[in-house]
Amino acid sequence: MQSSFWKMSSRTRQGLGVGLGATLAAYAISPYLALWDIDRAMKGNNPARLVPHVDWTSLTHSLKEQFRPPVPASDDELPDFGSSFAGNAISNAIDTELSPGTLMTTAHQLMPAGGAASSSGGWPVWGGLHAHFVSLNKFEAQVDQPGQTPFVLHMKFEHWGWKITRFELPQPARRA
Repeated sequence: MQSSFWKMSSRTRQGLGVGLGATLAAYAISPYLALWDIDRAMKGNNPARLVPHVDWTSLTHSLKEQFRPPVPASDDELPDFGSSFAGNAISNAIDTELSPGTLMTTAHQLMPAGGAASSSGGWPVWGGLHAHFVSLNKFEAQVDQPGQTPFVLHMKFEHWGWKITRFELPQPARRA
């Protein structure tokens, strides 16, 4: 017994193949288009254009994790004086101050200035941009920073679009 797929005309099978191929191609380029739109929002200083590309809940949580004071190495040690207070203050500041405008201002301060920006108006140092799929619904873009670790932007495909869920700030490069 043959499957019903093979009973279709070859033209129908071709149409389905072309449609599937076009869908896969659109999905494969969609995170790059999202990065381009984020770049346009940044270059145009347009927070409203940035809003649809950010998962605010995930970004808030990841920022709190990044800036949380370190936990003591063993159970016998007490945390440094004020670390609990500092952790709560940072958490509260992120909750109250994280907005499209502050995110954009911070990003402008993090991006390399002057010669590092591309003359075509694209991402800084297009040659220093490395972007790839981590999994089917996760994408990562890294921007090399001179003398520092790269700026890493994590995106996830949710609600039919790519959303920024986390970013890793550049740190001074360790010398070996």
